[in-house]
Amino acid sequence: MRIGPARTAGLLPGLLGLLLATASPANPAAPATDTDSPTVAALAGQREWLQLLHYTPSWLPGRLRNFVDDPDFFLSPRGPHDPAAELAATLDALRRDPATQCRFPARRQWLVARLPGLAATLPAAHCAEYEEWRRVLAVREAVLVFASSYLNSPSSMYGHTFLRFDSAAPERRTPLLAWALNFGATVPPDENGFVYAWRGLFGGYPGQFAAGPYFEKLREYSRLESRDLWEYRLNLDAAELDRLLAHAWELRAINFDYYFFDENCSLRLLELLDVARPGHDLADQFPNYAIPIDTVRAVIDAGMVTDVAWRPATRSTLRWQIAQLDAGERQLARRLADDAGADPQAFAALEPARQRLVAEVAYQYLRDRAVHAVPDAALARQNFALLQLLERTAAATAPPAPPRPAAPETGHRTGLAALAAGTEESRAFGDLEWRISYHDLLDPPAGYPAGASLNMARMVLRLKEGGTLQLQRLDALEITSLAARDQFFRSWSWRVNAGLERQWTDGDDILVTQANGGFGGSWAPLPSLLLFALGTGRLEVNHALDRSLDLAPGLAAGLRLESPAGITLASADFYHFTGGEDRRALALRHELALGANLGLRLQLERRVNEHDRVDEASLALRYHF
Repeated sequence: MRIGPARTAGLLPGLLGLLLATASPANPAAPATDTDSPTVAALAGQREWLQLLHYTPSWLPGRLRNFVDDPDFFLSPRGPHDPAAELAATLDALRRDPATQCRFPARRQWLVARLPGLAATLPAAHCAEYEEWRRVLAVREAVLVFASSYLNSPSSMYGHTFLRFDSAAPERRTPLLAWALNFGATVPPDENGFVYAWRGLFGGYPGQFAAGPYFEKLREYSRLESRDLWEYRLNLDAAELDRLLAHAWELRAINFDYYFFDENCSLRLLELLDVARPGHDLADQFPNYAIPIDTVRAVIDAGMVTDVAWRPATRSTLRWQIAQLDAGERQLARRLADDAGADPQAFAALEPARQRLVAEVAYQYLRDRAVHAVPDAALARQNFALLQLLERTAAATAPPAPPRPAAPETGHRTGLAALAAGTEESRAFGDLEWRISYHDLLDPPAGYPAGASLNMARMVLRLKEGGTLQLQRLDALEITSLAARDQFFRSWSWRVNAGLERQWTDGDDILVTQANGGFGGSWAPLPSLLLFALGTGRLEVNHALDRSLDLAPGLAAGLRLESPAGITLASADFYHFTGGEDRRALALRHELALGANLGLRLQLERRVNEHDRVDEASLALRYHF
């Protein structure tokens, strides 16, 4: 759930950089204002004041917690845990120091509106930097932007949200010249990926707001990471935009602890929207974890969205254009991408509109490859030659834009509860499954990345015939990415899983600790059919094995088929443990969607090892919430 290159490299140049300027006046000494006065106590308890200070209800009844982890945000030493003390200190500082009015414009606005006569007691303040920043931005509208999931980055697997500010200035009316406001972790430039994931999960990084041009975000997400952007236009009026920007100014260079699941980009943006339009308490709807698309749904449900626009990633458009070509045209486009002068007779034989599409695919594919290539003279010559080819076909009808897919907020909800009934070796059982997030390969695919599965905190409890209740499975993490390989794209497929699960070993049903992974390829001979094959490995802690800690290399293969009757997933897995045991598993699963959030899933499994053969069948009713 990362925002942009959240390594503090996107600071605004010039006056716009003031949003994140590190300079701020030193905190004044603790004031003598009576923090127990009725006025201070009443105001300090109001929800709007608590939101300005980023307080939220604690899990302890009647207690508050504060998200800000930076003493520079507070004017009272007791401010991080005492909103009344901070309010008293703010009033005192506003009256004593004109710079405080420039440093905390949102606080000043709120207090002046609620304390008649306060404005007359304040010294004159000339906030030149803040006023120039607001003048240059000239914000007309705000847009909430959702960047789709990106499985290759731990912090972006669930997608990401940020704000775009569209300008009223005539020279910057296009969204490409708008400014974006992001919240992300401050990560060292060469941080190891595993360390990054670990510290992001458990709060090892500070997080800050950063601002930068929207076109830079487009380049990062659309071209470099191939992520679609969904733009949700907000109906904030002038006063609400003013509050939002005033508070954003207060947060310049302020540190928050950053966590992937709760104190992340999406929660911070909800806090800004709560300040802009009090009353909805959006952030309080996510006390434990904040998945970006769920926060988008919360904003929509609050009636704050007037329009939704889709900005496809460059590769999304390219893939759709490739799908419009027949086999011969695809081969020709692929050859042209390598050599613009290849097979001129075959190109000339095409209808003008088909020439235009083939040339467009060849050129865009070359650009896609060039994103991560080192520029050289040969690449420049080929790029120029394809531009000339495009110019020769310019009179033909331009290729149509790809059709808009289902918006991510229209997909199924991210939580899951399921009830299943089945048999294991002719003995009946009932399963209760609960999953925090997010999506698997059999869930309804609308609104989710194709061929991807991402699940965390999945637990299955089983009540067996005879009354035995046991933990059947606990997945801490499960990720699968099946990206189809073809003549244009050579993406690899992979999967990882870690947790607890039941394994029959020497006639006993044992709960084992395991971690497994796989790496290989996927192919799509038909748009609805995906085949995959992976080399795998498994590490298992099982006291019934000859070696209680054992490693097993293996193979996995399967298919995924979409049809009007639902989604079918068939798989076969084989492992050979170094201790000598072989293990095989065959599975056939099918899900029939009964609605966007309701499904019926049939599962048939056979698990075989040297001493056991276990057949299992179940039928589950699954509800996403």
